[in-house]
Amino acid sequence: MPTPNVVALPNYDDVRKRIEAVEDAEIQNCLKTVYLYAGRISEVVGKASLGDSKTTARGPKGNDVILDHYQFRDQEQPVIVFTVRTAKRQGIERKIGIPINFEPWAKGLYDYFQERKDKIVFPFTRQTVWAHSRDVFKELSYSIDRYSVLRDGQLVSVPTHPRAFRLHALRHLRASELVSFYGFDGFGLATYGGWKYATMARTSSVMDRYLSLSWQSYIEKLFKMRK
Repeated sequence: MPTPNVVALPNYDDVRKRIEAVEDAEIQNCLKTVYLYAGRISEVVGKASLGDSKTTARGPKGNDVILDHYQFRDQEQPVIVFTVRTAKRQGIERKIGIPINFEPWAKGLYDYFQERKDKIVFPFTRQTVWAHSRDVFKELSYSIDRYSVLRDGQLVSVPTHPRAFRLHALRHLRASELVSFYGFDGFGLATYGGWKYATMARTSSVMDRYLSLSWQSYIEKLFKMRK
């Protein structure tokens, strides 16, 4: 049995540059939002295609972001705070805090949201964004770890294999960036990305809901300047 061809995630800065080079402002800002959310595309887009039973569009309105502040080393740091309705968790809200002075995309996204006020920020479907992503992330790929699926009543193991880098890969890449560049632990990553705490800490569903609102618990890790 040959050793699976493991393909590493692309470089964070390369993917960021590709997104910044997108000429369509709506698509560029949509991809930036998906990335910074460490989100699923359904948490960002405002519409679902007819017949798309897999997508409940939970995308934000312009007023789903606020400007807040956090005291850090005797300085008050401006932080934009997104309200995200988490997919696969019945839309439970989580708060994502992003420091303006340390994340180059933060201020531009805040302004973009504010211009739309109570309107849907990204009034299109995931299919629309996916079509653009084929060109944006052309030739990029990453590995999907081995997993099991049920087929014809049998549990079948699917070996590690490469997959084209598209929208869901942004969630994996941002999670990797949060851990390897910013030093997040599993608890902080769950808070930020909307993963269930119960899988790692046996927290109750009630506590789970409150912890997802705690952007202050990890924000100091994001006070790190990008090169």
